Amino acid sequence: MKESFTMAPRICVVCATPISGQKVKYCSNACKQKDHYHRVKQQTTTYHSQTIRSLRRKLQLVEMFGGKCDACGYDKNLAALHFHHIDANNKAFKLDVRFLSNRTWEAIISEAQKCRLLCSNCHSELHHPELALDKVQRMISGAAGTKLPDGIGVNSGKPSFLQTQKDGNPEPSRTNG
Repeated sequence: MKESFTMAPRICVVCATPISGQKVKYCSNACKQKDHYHRVKQQTTTYHSQTIRSLRRKLQLVEMFGGKCDACGYDKNLAALHFHHIDANNKAFKLDVRFLSNRTWEAIISEAQKCRLLCSNCHSELHHPELALDKVQRMISGAAGTKLPDGIGVNSGKPSFLQTQKDGNPEPSRTNG
């Protein structure tokens, strides 16, 4: 006579619900995702853990630099605080999210000592002084009387769709066709 072999019932590793059909480890995709998320959170090489590590390190650096913009005192949002290298020629790497999560703390401290903490506005103004509003307005108004190669004059900075004809109606837009 033939012996019958019965398998032990399969149980979901997450919620302990009996599993039916061809499923082996999980009863549903939701349980599979929960288990994956839990395992991934424990690993140090995942995107999630790298993001947490870089945010923790940036917060520590910002606190070491006084917690606010060196120029204006801004202190509201971590993403808006940047590390500006005082001498760009002496820069080994940027202090951004990727490098803050993947470099040693000693290397990060060494690089941070070459920087000052600035908010995004002050950092942009430092790198682009030629785009100060008064300079751009002077540049645009100085170009108002010049003619472009196609004979069309440069306006006072308004896009052509905002210019009006003498009767007050909007000027039809010019298209190259």
